[in-house]
Amino acid sequence: PRGFLQAVQGSNAAVSCEGSGRLELARRITHPSRPLVSRVLANRVWYHLFGRGIVPTVDNFGVLGERPTHSELLDYLASCFVQQGWSVKKLIRQLVLTSTYQMSSTASADLPLTKDGPRGEDPQNLLFSRMPVRRLEGESIRDTILAVSSRLDRAMFGPSVEVHLTPFMEGRGRPGQSGPLDGDGRRSIYLKIRRNFLHPMLLAFDTPVPFSTIGRRSVSNVPAQALALMNSPFVVTQARLWAEAVVADNRRSPADRVTNLYETAFTRPPTPVELADALTFLDEQRSRYACNPDDPRPWADLCHVLMNVKEFIFIH
Repeated sequence: PRGFLQAVQGSNAAVSCEGSGRLELARRITHPSRPLVSRVLANRVWYHLFGRGIVPTVDNFGVLGERPTHSELLDYLASCFVQQGWSVKKLIRQLVLTSTYQMSSTASADLPLTKDGPRGEDPQNLLFSRMPVRRLEGESIRDTILAVSSRLDRAMFGPSVEVHLTPFMEGRGRPGQSGPLDGDGRRSIYLKIRRNFLHPMLLAFDTPVPFSTIGRRSVSNVPAQALALMNSPFVVTQARLWAEAVVADNRRSPADRVTNLYETAFTRPPTPVELADALTFLDEQRSRYACNPDDPRPWADLCHVLMNVKEFIFIH
């Protein structure tokens, strides 16, 4: 830190500090004469909330990066961020309370004029005339599956959970003991990271390999993701737990149970067509299993289907 601090201050500047120099370096970097840090942080918060940064290249504000779409807005947010004591929570609150954040992701027929074309020609949504459709990150998808099945352990802090090892995860440095399939229900942030033995499901959903820093993750839509949701023992197990919890409440009618599943998975009730299709699916599965209406197996199949709906992993 001392050498870097001297480089920041200038090659002829003396470094006067009693400790390691980290505090002086932080003060130098965040000095009002160097506004880059506040802009980078404000842009990253915007990126995580809206799916695209005001500067799309969140890792590169230089000449090789993309230019901001709303430079004045970025300046304003950076200024507010500093004035509010560099509080990320206050910045997040400021952004989520805006009308821009609360807009629908459905494109409106009455779009504003773009800078380069007539009304309605903004295919990349550079003007934020609607909320972009965003896919959940791999960790959030896993946590959501645990949440709907009521298996999620919301306790904070504590030791990390050893990674679950499949028979295909071989190689040098393999842990002597595998962790539990569901990670003890802990949030993904508490899963132990072993660079040679990464969680297969998280990798399928573009969780970065921890070899270097990643400011903006890749967002793909590939067959491996659908296969993971269809065949993963973790997903199948959580679907069964979800179904058992629904069947345990025997006061509800089948239609009420289906409504509860949709509200839990998608935060909305099913449409009449969806409700009818779900009830038909349950009848067909009961005939296939030759079971009674309270058998959890048909419900587990329906829960598994809902986990595979795109709406389950995409924010609209």
